[in-house]
Amino acid sequence: MYRNLFIAFTFCIATVGAAQDLDTLILEVTGRITDGERKLEGCSVTVYDGNDVVGHQLTDKSGRFGLGLGLDKEFAIVFEMEGFLPKRMLVDTRAKIPADVMGLAPIGIEMSMLVATKYEGADTDVLDYPFAIIKWNKQAMAFVQDHEYTADMMRANGAALLQAGRSVKH
Repeated sequence: MYRNLFIAFTFCIATVGAAQDLDTLILEVTGRITDGERKLEGCSVTVYDGNDVVGHQLTDKSGRFGLGLGLDKEFAIVFEMEGFLPKRMLVDTRAKIPADVMGLAPIGIEMSMLVATKYEGADTDVLDYPFAIIKWNKQAMAFVQDHEYTADMMRANGAALLQAGRSVKH
């Protein structure tokens, strides 16, 4: 069950070298959206800075998307497609990045959308919270996923699925 809910993040360590103006750094976020088995073409990927939409695209035929995020902001990325529950992730780029960082490691995401009909009869309000949070990690010198938070959200998702299963009338 949790295999379909897994969000895989791949990271490389940021390159350190000659100083660069941090205002020019961009955090690249790329990924693929699936339903756990099939790649989802046409999934809406919307980026918010506060309540303002600052980017939008649809996944290609391979379910892929790519975007760049500036620093010193907190972004919400919302993934939506008809027949699936929306998923959100928070990317906090507000960080004290050392001046000698030349570039930021891109974030790679493999996300499975949740089929809405599987949750009929369940309270899915908890799934309105971000499914993942990404923020700067000083030790890794990179933006990384908060694994503990994501594990908690996976447990909440499992509880919602269990509740939906119990509400089905036989």
